Amino acid sequence: MHSRLTARKHSNGEQPLRGATPLSIMKKRRAASARFFEALPMRQSLFLRRLAGCWLAALVAFGCGSPAASLAAGMIYIGHAPETSVDERYDYHWAILRAALDATRPRWGDYSLRFAPRMNEARQLQELSHPRGRLNVVIRETNRDYERRYHPVRIPIDRGLLGYRVLLIRDTRQTDFNTVASLADLRRFSIIQGDGWGDNAILKQAGLTVVTDPNYDGLFRMLERGLGDAFSRGVAEVEEEIRVYQPQYRHMALERSLLLYYPLPTYFWFGRDAEGQRLAQRVDQGMKQMLRNGEFQRLFQKYHAGLIQRLDLKHRRLIRIDNPFLPPSTPFADRSLWFDPTTAK
Repeated sequence: MHSRLTARKHSNGEQPLRGATPLSIMKKRRAASARFFEALPMRQSLFLRRLAGCWLAALVAFGCGSPAASLAAGMIYIGHAPETSVDERYDYHWAILRAALDATRPRWGDYSLRFAPRMNEARQLQELSHPRGRLNVVIRETNRDYERRYHPVRIPIDRGLLGYRVLLIRDTRQTDFNTVASLADLRRFSIIQGDGWGDNAILKQAGLTVVTDPNYDGLFRMLERGLGDAFSRGVAEVEEEIRVYQPQYRHMALERSLLLYYPLPTYFWFGRDAEGQRLAQRVDQGMKQMLRNGEFQRLFQKYHAGLIQRLDLKHRRLIRIDNPFLPPSTPFADRSLWFDPTTAK
């Protein structure tokens, strides 16, 4: 792994760099390795060669290569990969993070944004809790517990848009929802949610019945099989999910009359150790710079303006749900940080 640091003995008599591996020694090691594999039975040799290749690929992917490679990468951010091959829920959020990191290059230098292996949301938080976890930044809604355990950048990434919810239902159920005019009416129905989702407690506190599944794809299967009455989706999520999943789940439909709202700011979260706070500080500075120069609003409109118009949010019946789990540090006083459905801005 030190091949990039290998130093040749120069004509002026300089010795190789400390920690470098001379080329002659590397050749001997390769020859010995080849003899080792040749001495094994063919099947075992192939297996070990593949295992060694996977190990090397993992080291490169997670920045465990040479010191020179790590230095070139600058600050390393490792986020969570999509939960499935068609999961696009966080494309906008990662675009905001990249823009914030790009904006801070002059002061903070280069960076690398990578993604950990696929895992569900509960596992993501477990990994973030460990200094040597497989990721160091997650996208999640705020609550008092998270604020105690992790370090947030307290700027709502989606301007609170995730708190505006529409429902996916079976296509035969629209008339049942046409009569819903209040939270009390909504309590007649069960709501499908994912295991570990931050708003599960909000819905339960409001007296709603919540049914869950640990697998993202499984939530759509639950709706198709009638294991829940409605699947609550963020405004920014639902159109793409219909496009991707409706061919498979043909009875799935968008409920046409309701808009649920509970305050649900989504932040970038980091570990509470010194490195986590350093990573967060750069993102905080970058996002604030984007707010000042208009780049934040431009990206928000690029990703969301069309769907906000198509879903006709301001003409839906709004049902407000309290969120008693918000910490007092939630920045409600700055209205410029929040989306307003009445103006679509």
